[in-house]
Amino acid sequence: MCFKVRAITRIFQVIHSLIFSYIMQQFRIGLALAIAVLSACNSASNKGAGGDSTVVKPATPEGTVAVTFSDKEKDTSLITIKFQLKDQTKEKVFEQAILKGVPESDLYKVLWNEPNSCYIGVMKANHQPRYYHAFVDSKNDLKVLWAATPPKQIWEYMEDTMGLGKVAAGGEMVQQYKKGIQSGQILADFIAEIKPDASPDSLELYVEFGGLRKSMFMAVPTGAKGVIQPTGQDDHVYFSFVKDGKAEPIIDLKVENGRLQINTLKEIK
Repeated sequence: MCFKVRAITRIFQVIHSLIFSYIMQQFRIGLALAIAVLSACNSASNKGAGGDSTVVKPATPEGTVAVTFSDKEKDTSLITIKFQLKDQTKEKVFEQAILKGVPESDLYKVLWNEPNSCYIGVMKANHQPRYYHAFVDSKNDLKVLWAATPPKQIWEYMEDTMGLGKVAAGGEMVQQYKKGIQSGQILADFIAEIKPDASPDSLELYVEFGGLRKSMFMAVPTGAKGVIQPTGQDDHVYFSFVKDGKAEPIIDLKVENGRLQINTLKEIK
């Protein structure tokens, strides 16, 4: 009897051992598969992120690009872009309302992203950049085109690193602006005022016209100062940040047909 019990016990032990080994084997297989999947996902994720956040390194150009402006004081100016590479030359003229009253060094920037490719950013009258692309196509022909949507890493580098959009801080800069104007059927004070916030790292921008009042609270970038920049038109000013002698318009404030218009030109990082 004892022998039978021991035999049965032994059989159960063997069966248990086999089941346990099988479970552990399946667990190891599952774990390996999970690790492989996670690694693949992570690899794909990193690859995708790299496509968006590639660090731009300006290239040494194999050619030249020249940008000239005509009719600068007219509402619409002519921009001539001349692209030369080895024995080829491509010249193209574009019409654009450009930002007035700034030196050409602030009006446009050029970034060579490859030896045979460069982006040209030109500031529009509304302080927004327009981009052009000079490059060699697959047939080895030179092209100069308007780039409606340049790659994110290109425009970020040109605006954040090269300073496209920041202009020499000149002219009148105030903390409070107030003008009595008539727009449409409304006669009222157009007010734009910078007020201190509870935190020294933030401020309040207050705007008013014709019974509409709006307060906007925003962070102040390190080393910057918020200012109101009059444009010479009573119904139009900019809220800007000034840093290192350069002014960067952030919000466009104007009254149009009796209505207060508030347009964000650039997000604050």
